[in-house]
Amino acid sequence: MKNYPSPRLMANIGATNQSVPESIGELVANCFDARVGNEKVEVAVLLGDDKISVIDNCRGMTGDILEKAVCIAEDMSRHLERGEDAKGHFGMGFKAACSALGAYYEIFTRPVGEDTEYHVAFDINDYSRRDSGADAWDVVIEDGPVDGTGVLARVPHGSAFIISRLRNPDPMPGAIVRYLGAAFKGHLETGDRIVLVQGRDRTEIEPVSYKYLPGTKVDIDTACGPNGKYRITGWMALSDQTHNDGMYGFNIYRHGQLVMPWDKSWFKAHLMTSRIIGDVELGFIDSTFYKQGLQETPEWKLVSGYMKEYLKTLVAGSRHLSRSGNVHDAQEVRRVAESLAEQYGGDSILPDDELTAPVEESTAADTAGINTTVRNVVTERSLELESGLTVNITIVNRGRGSDVNAPFDYIYEEGDDDGDPSALQVIVYEGHPLWKKKVSDEVRQVLAASDAIYRVLVEKLSVAPAEATRMRNDWVAVRCGMKGEE
Repeated sequence: MKNYPSPRLMANIGATNQSVPESIGELVANCFDARVGNEKVEVAVLLGDDKISVIDNCRGMTGDILEKAVCIAEDMSRHLERGEDAKGHFGMGFKAACSALGAYYEIFTRPVGEDTEYHVAFDINDYSRRDSGADAWDVVIEDGPVDGTGVLARVPHGSAFIISRLRNPDPMPGAIVRYLGAAFKGHLETGDRIVLVQGRDRTEIEPVSYKYLPGTKVDIDTACGPNGKYRITGWMALSDQTHNDGMYGFNIYRHGQLVMPWDKSWFKAHLMTSRIIGDVELGFIDSTFYKQGLQETPEWKLVSGYMKEYLKTLVAGSRHLSRSGNVHDAQEVRRVAESLAEQYGGDSILPDDELTAPVEESTAADTAGINTTVRNVVTERSLELESGLTVNITIVNRGRGSDVNAPFDYIYEEGDDDGDPSALQVIVYEGHPLWKKKVSDEVRQVLAASDAIYRVLVEKLSVAPAEATRMRNDWVAVRCGMKGEE
């Protein structure tokens, strides 16, 4: 029997979890693989008329190379001279990306040194109707002279991918701009260009930038494995805010392309480590075929074990500055910065006057996007549970508008394997109408803390409501001196 794949594979290959920005990013990545010598790459991403187009000024493809490129899973390294930093090999990524974006796509290409332009089109719906067999995979490649009026009219050589019958007919340009600025940060920083065009609007993609606490950014240049075989480079820092949005951890790149955003594999992810940010290049680990992750190879496991140890000082710094308002104490920030410099090397520590600016802290209660200012931090009596668990309690007073829904909220973090106790941060919104009534600071603190204790016991520790009420009341009684310590 002849074992031909079903033509429906052309439609199914696009059934990935790739978003529109990620799919466009896959096509842009192919442009960098086709760089002409040392020339800077210029890529235009066009949105409009139910089409998405990605056009570059790169090497283009000859007829023979295009014939191989449109084949499923053809190893292009057998037909092209590609450097070790090539992002793709098997031609699967661009097919998956095009199919994920739309039901019809075309490729126009003009190779360097030729006066011929080549064109090929794929109708995904047509493939789904074909019977299995060798001829079901026949492709028609057209060629003709360059006439200066087509989609490649403005470039001397290059390729254009044009996708239509879009699955998402209204892509969000802002999301595309943000993704490309992060996905190709290294390329953009060295002079390559990506431009997003929508009608008359042109947006130059800028490399993403990050805000971090002064003195806490250090370079990563280390190696692991036999004889230091695997080199890990990049940078890391402590963000100027905690993140409850998941946007912390390491952006992992492979040959300059983002393949794993905000990865947290190398430390325990929770609020107190959510200041950790950085970029890491791991070009020696193979990516998945559509470049949205790294394969679980022995190299990845080796690197992960090494980085968990390597990052311990950074993790400790994040935990320290996320505790009891330390981030607002310039000397505490200095101490953490000094420990990072001592452990990892790097720039000299900043002078005192550059560490005195107040830092605004974002917490889980800041989801409304309203500016919040920390007034002061109060340490409260800990909650001691019969199980032996200790929960340290701090109260943070915040200035905020009167449109908040509650007078107080809380953030709870479990203790970790290093012996640190659990932490309960109680947030009091001073701008809430409830506090217009005359109450003392102590009454306000007890009200907020007792509410948070009850909610943590029920919502986080699965304590029955009646038992949680008893435990909360016991804490209030001891806190207010109405009951002795037991």
